[in-house]
Parts: sequence; structure tokens; C-alpha cells
Amino acid sequence: MSLKTKIYRALTGSTVRGFVRRVDDFCALNLPTVHDKIFLPAKAAAKAALLKFSMTRAKKSARASSLWTVAAKENFSPLVSVVVPNFNHAPFLRQRLETIYNQTYKSFEVILLDDASTDSSLDILRECQRAHADNTRLICNEKNSGGVFNQWRRGIEEATGDLIWLAESDDFSAENFLSELVPAFADDAVQLAFCRSDFVQDGQKIFTTEQYLADVPAFDWTKPFAVTAAEFVAQGFGVKNIIPNVSGVVFRKRETFPDACFDMKLCGDWAFYLEVVKGGCIFYSPNATNFYRVHKNSTSLAVQKEPRYFAEHERIAGLVAENYRVPAAVHEAHFQKLEEHFYGYYGGKDKRELEKLFDVSKILRGRRKPNVLMGVFAMSIGGGETFPLILANELNRRGYPVTVLDFQMADELPAVRRKLNASVPLVRLNNTGGLAEVVEQFKIDLIHTHHGAVDVAASFVENVKHVVTLHGMYEAADAAYLQTILERVKTVDAFVYIADKNLTPLQPLLSLVPCSLFLRKIGNGLERSPINPVRRADLNIPADSFVACVVSRAIVQKGWQAAIEAVELANAVGGRRIDLILVGAGEVYDKLAGNVLEFVHLTGFRSNVRDYLAAADVGLLPSEYAGESFPLLIIDSFFAGRPVVSSNLGEVAAMVEDAGVVFDLVGGKVPVERLAKILRELADDSVAYEKIRSRVAVVAEKFSIERVAEEYIALYEKII
Repeated sequence: MSLKTKIYRALTGSTVRGFVRRVDDFCALNLPTVHDKIFLPAKAAAKAALLKFSMTRAKKSARASSLWTVAAKENFSPLVSVVVPNFNHAPFLRQRLETIYNQTYKSFEVILLDDASTDSSLDILRECQRAHADNTRLICNEKNSGGVFNQWRRGIEEATGDLIWLAESDDFSAENFLSELVPAFADDAVQLAFCRSDFVQDGQKIFTTEQYLADVPAFDWTKPFAVTAAEFVAQGFGVKNIIPNVSGVVFRKRETFPDACFDMKLCGDWAFYLEVVKGGCIFYSPNATNFYRVHKNSTSLAVQKEPRYFAEHERIAGLVAENYRVPAAVHEAHFQKLEEHFYGYYGGKDKRELEKLFDVSKILRGRRKPNVLMGVFAMSIGGGETFPLILANELNRRGYPVTVLDFQMADELPAVRRKLNASVPLVRLNNTGGLAEVVEQFKIDLIHTHHGAVDVAASFVENVKHVVTLHGMYEAADAAYLQTILERVKTVDAFVYIADKNLTPLQPLLSLVPCSLFLRKIGNGLERSPINPVRRADLNIPADSFVACVVSRAIVQKGWQAAIEAVELANAVGGRRIDLILVGAGEVYDKLAGNVLEFVHLTGFRSNVRDYLAAADVGLLPSEYAGESFPLLIIDSFFAGRPVVSSNLGEVAAMVEDAGVVFDLVGGKVPVERLAKILRELADDSVAYEKIRSRVAVVAEKFSIERVAEEYIALYEKII
């Protein structure tokens, strides 16, 4: 029986999640492991077959509703930061605060913000803070901040929770508000959840969500649902602010705050929501109620009689056009809705006046950012796994609609998952159906992949641009599997290579498919982060030792044994003691654990690798791995302020320049005596060491993720 037949029989008749389990079991039992035990070519072929099958299945059974399925997690109780921005709302504060502290969901903190109130608000807020001192903070402005969005931003900055609830001080809520909305965030794609709102005035209900949204028939407002932001905007949110009041919303904490909000009087909250949900999903529940207090003399009512009302709507339409793939009909429908207001409440007479305030043709001429799907092999160790997460973070910071799709082809490491910011939507393929379904519902323009198996899977999807970054995996693949990859990736729109040697496996393909957009060389980059050096004493390292630190997968090809032998030899010569920190997990770590010399310090896997590098004097990369292209260890070491000693593979020499020492392999192996001599010289010669250390800061600048992201954005926009 052929492998293809076995795979087909292993897959037939199961659910998508069952397919993956069967493939895993099948490959583990029947197929041999190869190339550093990180990747199974046969398993990858099975996964690719699975993805093709599930894609076809998704096309045949795609749901017309486009509703997204929210995942559930047991014991899911993230901390919610409840921000209460107040200015002169003393008459309503007690009711507001009671409905917060009486929530049935109890994992929350409260941040009370007073914006220089002149009524009795402060007395009430101080009383509340004293009564709930264990989970409540009070922050008072001596001078008014000048606008509610300044207070929103302040509250988000002060928040320590994973989720934010901006509970405005004159509104109130049902006690099941948080317990109804928080569970939606167990799905990492959900960026915002909201509930129904009743509009109240003078203690009486004057309007309901059902009435407010009667003209948005695309969704059933009587039932909970989840939907992609792309669909939500296309089906109504691009025409009307479907979310009437921020007090009825919970969203994930963000690093950035939309600038567009600040000079808007009416539509600022709408602009905020459009930014928050990009690339992700929205959840709605009718099972909890927010009570939105409407004031007779509110600013929003006055603005609706001013020309700026229409100008703000034009800006909203511009934001939609820039960030969402919607047809022209959405903007035309927006204009028609404004036309009703123009002739009615506003009292307009000449349609040409409205056309100047809301120019549909100008909106349609705007340039749209592409919707990017960042496909990752798994949340696991490796440059090809972690770099796309870092790039996705930066694209998100720059306002690009980006969604990360985890193909789950290896076990997830929580520390790697944490590298992806929570504000970047994450979809797991096994949980959400076929790849084509994801592309369709998130309205993806471009898929960016970073691993051969994922490259192949993405190649099955039609009518979407495809960028592949080569991280060295193709060089390490055996000939048969490489041929399988090359057969499928002929349709790729652009290959990005990070090292010249990445091109060697592509030569057969390059001779067949010449294309001006086919190749781009872009190096890797990383984010800077705070450094908290590990104390040498905690590792039993003498304070005056010279310390080298290796950070890598603990596999034979990464040279851990050579590093140990070189340090042992250097210490035998005499001089300043040299210690070696080995950070990572794998077969070599397992073999060494409990059986190393006193100058060798095993840490296992650590997510804070820069803290260990900062505790050392040099980063050490004694790699013999054929797939080494653009090692992230070098960047981590530079960002930790430490020079590098490395074997000469891939782009290492160009990366290190004069901020380290690079040595050649001999017969594909680390020359232990040569490495020992280098370490001995750096340990004993402070002038030689200072010469390379002084260059670190300058050389490190070329590895900023900001610079790298700009190059990728330029590539995306060109091929789109």
C-alpha cells in the first residue's frame, strides 16, 4: 500500500480535529524521524494532504452565515481592568459602582479616574476606594484632561488586566455583564465582545438595542454570535456604529491607542472599535444588558446639527476604506443613511452640500492596507516559528490588519505563544476549519508563510497573494521532500531569503519561473525589550568569571558538546576562569542533565534568553547546523549588549561584522582548539574584548524589527 493511500485511509471519515490526531498517530507509529527531530517530512506530507482535503471540504460546506465559532476553555478567568472615567457625574456614581462590584464574575480590578470634577464626585470615589482597597485604585487629575479619550487612554495604560471594560460613570449594567462576555475571549481571535444596550433617560427606558439595530438585518440580535471583523464591517458596521455605547463593551488590552479618536466629538468611539477589531473577531450577546444613559443636553445631540457630523462620518468611511475590504456599495449605503439625516434632523436643502461633506469618490480613491494572514508551523522553538510572531506584532502596531494562523504542526510552548501580543488575533487551524474558509471569512489578501509544510498548504488556496520567507528549512530537507515542496510552490508571488544560501534549493524552480517579484533579500529583526540580567550567583558562577552563553535547541548540530570541550580546554590552559551557560531543551540537554562539569550551567528552555545573555560576557553560537541562515541568537545577544563568537554559517559574518569573532568550520565540525583559543584570548585580554564589545550598539541597529517591517510592507504593497 502506498504512503498516499495510507494517509488517505487514515484521514477518511473524521472531523478536521480528528484528521490531525490521526495524522499525528499514524506518522508517530509508522514513519521514521529525520533531520534534527524537529520535522517529519512524511508527517508534513500528511499534513499537507490534510490541509488540501480540509480546504476542499470547507469549500463544499461553507456556511452562508459566516458566523465564527468561539472556542471554550475550562477555568478561563482572566483579570479584567474596569476603568471608570468620571467628570461631574456624582448623581450617577453610586449606581454605576454598585453594578461593577456586584458583578457575578469576580476576577477584576477597578481603576477610578476623576478628571478634576467640581461636584461631590471625589467624596464618593474616595469612599469607594476605601471600601474596596484590595482591588481598587483612584487616580485624580488636578487639571481636566480636555477630553474623554485622554481618560480612556490613561485607563488602558494603567490597567494590569488582560481585558478592559470602560465603564462610563453615568451608565450602569446587569450583574452578569462580565460573566456573559469574558468567556468569549477564550478564543484568541476575539478582540471585542459587546452586549445589548437599553437607552435610559430620567430613569425610564426610551430605546433598545433591538430598535436601534432594526435596520441592520444581517445578524440575529436575539441570539449570541461571533463573526469576523471583516464580515461585521461589510455587513453593517461600515455603515452604522452598531455598538451604541462603550460601557457595553469588553476588549483586549492594547499597546497603542487610535489617534483618530481624539479630535472627534461623535464618532470617536466608532473609530476606536474599528481599530481594535482589525484582523480578528467580534462576539455579541443579548443575554446581558448595558444601560446607556442619554442626557437631553448631550454634546452628541448638538453635534448632529453641525457640518462636522458629516465630516466625521467621512473620516470613518475613510478608515473603513483604508483597513477593510468592502465593496463600494458599503460607502454608498453610508451616504444614503446620512442623506436621511441631512434632509431631516440637520435641515439640509441642497444635496451638493452633503456631497462635499461626504465625498464617496474620494473615499473610494483611498489606498487600502492588505489583510495579512501570517501562517506559522507551530508555537514552538525556532527562528522560522518566532520571527513571524514578532513581525505580526510590528504590523499590528503599525495599524495593519494582520491575523496569525497557527497550523499546530508541533506541540505549543506557552513561552513562545506569549511572544505574540494579545492584540494580534490568533486562529488555530484545527479549531476553525479549512484554510480556504479562514481566508474567505477574514477576507485575506495575502498569506505569508515561513515553513515548507505551511508553504505547501497555502499554495492550494486560490485568488490570494502568497509570500514565503526562507529560514533555512529547504536546505535541511531531504531531496525527495524538497522536490515535493518545489512542485507546489511554483505559484508563490514572492520568496524572501534571509541568507544567500537559501537560494540554492530554489535553483530548479528559478530556472522555470522567472519573475521580477520572485526574490527579495530581507534580514530578520527582533523587538527590543527590558533586560533584567540573571544574577551569576543564582547560577553558581563566580562574579569574576568570563562567561559564554549558548541559546539554541539542544540538538547535536547546534554544537553544545563542542562548546563544553572548548571551554574545558581553555580552562586547562590556565588564566581567568571561563564558565558556560547552556540555554535550551532537547536531546543533548537530556543527555547532559546531572552530568556536567562545574563550569557548565544547564538552564533548560527559557523564554527570557536576553537576561541570560546579559549575565554573560559573550553570546556563543558553535553551530554545525546546515540550515543555519540568520541566527536570532546573534540579534538577541546584541540587544542584550553582548558581542558574539560564532561559527561561520549562513549570514553570520555579515551579521556580526566587527562586533564579535567568527570562525570557520573544519570538515563541517567546530574546531574545538580554535574556539578554545578565541575564548581564552577574550577572557584574558580586556583590550581585545572591549574592541568588539564597543561595536555592539552600532551593529545592533540594523536588526530593528521596525526597519525589517518597513521592507516587508513595501513588498506586500508592491505585489498586491
